[in-house]
Amino acid sequence: MPPGIGQAVQRTRSKKMSQQKNIAADNACKAARIRPNLFSFRPPDGGVVYLLDTSDGLALVDTGFLRHRNSITRAMTSLDLDPRRISIGFVSHFHADHVGGMGWWRKRFGFPVAAHETAVQAMAKPDLIATGAFMPYAGLNEQFAKCAVDITLRGGETIIRGGIRFRIIYAPGHCVSSIHILVSDMIFVGDTIFANGGIGWTDVHWGSNPEDYVETLDRLRKFIGCLALPAHGDPFVLSDRVISKAVKTAAFHIPFEHGMGCPRPPSRYRNRRRRIG
Repeated sequence: MPPGIGQAVQRTRSKKMSQQKNIAADNACKAARIRPNLFSFRPPDGGVVYLLDTSDGLALVDTGFLRHRNSITRAMTSLDLDPRRISIGFVSHFHADHVGGMGWWRKRFGFPVAAHETAVQAMAKPDLIATGAFMPYAGLNEQFAKCAVDITLRGGETIIRGGIRFRIIYAPGHCVSSIHILVSDMIFVGDTIFANGGIGWTDVHWGSNPEDYVETLDRLRKFIGCLALPAHGDPFVLSDRVISKAVKTAAFHIPFEHGMGCPRPPSRYRNRRRRIG
């Protein structure tokens, strides 16, 4: 090998190794303890995963993208949380960035999955369009592990694990399958609302409905002061200011988004806009 070539090759190899380390770091899942028995796991992209530790095992809320399963599992074990203790998995809504891996987790660790009745068919097939796994216009082409739903929800149910009550609230708007889960003074809100008052992406493919969205947000006012646990971003305390900002954004879409799920007559749109200001 000519002089200097070996050094150049070595530099190239070192650079590649450095890049690989950076990629590994970027793919790491950030784990955090929110409360003594509540933990969050944030992969580099996709949704936040939550674990609530009970005397009857771990309650899992969402799993994120399927491709993050290993990094999330490692993050759990780093906090001495054994995934084999998961006793139930809740689906906040059927989007791939939140539950694309739920089928894998269910099969691997053997726990029942609870989801709204409108999620059953989309997750079993799975429906890659409805779940947002395949969105070429947004550059997404994700895998979705097919997943059976063991506990079908409609809203209004209370599930008890280890003495902790999980109250299920149907929350359509962002997605036809969205639910909120109230646990004491905490509420898992999925993609309904975020800390900055933002709302989830609305799209006909997954049954968004801006009018339902406004009604769902209005119902959250009953839980002002609760700790909201969103599927993206940081936890925050629900306030009238944050909810009102979200309502204003959702209401803006009411006259324009015919076809986003279940459109209503224009007269009802106008009345709704007047009533909410």
